[in-house]
Amino acid sequence: MLFPNYSYPGRLRNNFIQSHSHEHIHYLLMLCCRGIHLAQALARAMKIIRVLTAVAALLSTSASYALQDCPSIWNDAKLRTNTTGAIRLTMLHTQHRCSPVRRQRGLPPSWHQHHSTALHRERRLLFRRRPPPPNISTPVTSTSAAGVDHGFMAQVAIGTPPTTQTVLIDTAASFSWVQCAPCARNGCYNQDGPLFDTRTSSTYAAVPCSTQPCVSVDATMARTNCSSSGDKTCLYRVEYTDRSVSQGRVSRDTLTLGQEKIPGFMFGCSRHHEPTFERYAGIFGFANDRVSFFSQVVDKSRQYRAFSYYLPSPSSVGYIQVGSYDEGGLAFTPMFSRNLYYFLALTGMTVDGSPIDLASTNLSAGQPRPSEFVMYLDLGSAFSLLPSHVYKRICDAVAQGIKGYDRIHRGGQSCCFDPSFLSTERAVPTVQIHFRNGVRLVLNEARLMYETPDERLCLGFVPSTSRFLLGSMQLQMAYVVQDVEKSIMGFPRT
Repeated sequence: MLFPNYSYPGRLRNNFIQSHSHEHIHYLLMLCCRGIHLAQALARAMKIIRVLTAVAALLSTSASYALQDCPSIWNDAKLRTNTTGAIRLTMLHTQHRCSPVRRQRGLPPSWHQHHSTALHRERRLLFRRRPPPPNISTPVTSTSAAGVDHGFMAQVAIGTPPTTQTVLIDTAASFSWVQCAPCARNGCYNQDGPLFDTRTSSTYAAVPCSTQPCVSVDATMARTNCSSSGDKTCLYRVEYTDRSVSQGRVSRDTLTLGQEKIPGFMFGCSRHHEPTFERYAGIFGFANDRVSFFSQVVDKSRQYRAFSYYLPSPSSVGYIQVGSYDEGGLAFTPMFSRNLYYFLALTGMTVDGSPIDLASTNLSAGQPRPSEFVMYLDLGSAFSLLPSHVYKRICDAVAQGIKGYDRIHRGGQSCCFDPSFLSTERAVPTVQIHFRNGVRLVLNEARLMYETPDERLCLGFVPSTSRFLLGSMQLQMAYVVQDVEKSIMGFPRT
């Protein structure tokens, strides 16, 4: 749904709705009198009613939005407080009205525009990852942890005095970076807020080449080398298959998170990019290695090795928290990690209680059917990924159980439905994703389907070549925990 950046007074809003209602009702009467089929007139009337209702809601919410101040949302003490002593950051959807990405583009795209970008995301992830282990029976322990349209943003501050930076949160990324001044010619893109200027920070230091911190960065998705100048500082370059690149100096400085100061935080000082990374200042990673933002905060602030989050919708406010958490109302399944990335043991999927066969159609004769599958975790992916054969089976099962909608049979692999205006019943099947230990993630309509601008409902999954990946739409508006210390992940108990 699109949120306007304007508002109307209440009286004007009511007059607008009343006048347009009378005009459309008169138009419908004319249609009926001219012999237009009653079903067509009824369908048009119901569509007009929905449009007018949506307009009224948008106009009323835009008026209340205008009263809110973005800095107060980012710095609301109530959102930052918790009873566990953990470090909590306010988190906004990139399409929230206070997001720099949304302000750059004006009105936010709908969910359907993320569908194609999710495929690019998959290619990027495949490039960054090494193959998963063939046997996922060994959980990770604490000792083993040594260009985006959709995502979630938080604010941090770097340097002394601190400079606030709006960064993208990515659980599939390791090395963290922000843009820094001074930049090379055309080296920095326009971001929200000031660049972090290394010359004005009294605590800034470049990491020397051939030192252990430089070697540690090279063990991640970033690659390092030595500068050709006399200072011999450590340089990094992060490159993705979508041709996005960040490169600059490996650096250290004080990181400020609310009232918590973390000296010696290691990050990339980006002075060159290809192409533009929207308007956020950089990317902060939560991957399972020692140089990620998550690991450094845990080690330097002596927090418990876990992070929890409540993913917001484009119109709400959420948070991400590092440290101890509230276990109430959660069911836990084993969580695994290897080569920086988190994944779960997927045991099944059901549609209204009926199981879906997840096994490939290419199994050879006599080959045993697997009972578990690797499912990666990535908050940076808007939709979850399913192997194409599983996507088709889920789509067919949803089409069989949905009520009040007609399936659109077209080319391609999209799974969308038109509203049936002659039906008085509207119902969408419940899909459940099953993990080890009997843990279930329940997908109601909001987490299963998204609505296109022309009022179609579409399945919130993307067909993949062979991978399962749990994306953020299926986790939105839910309290979730990733406990790296105990190698478990918590979902809302059902």
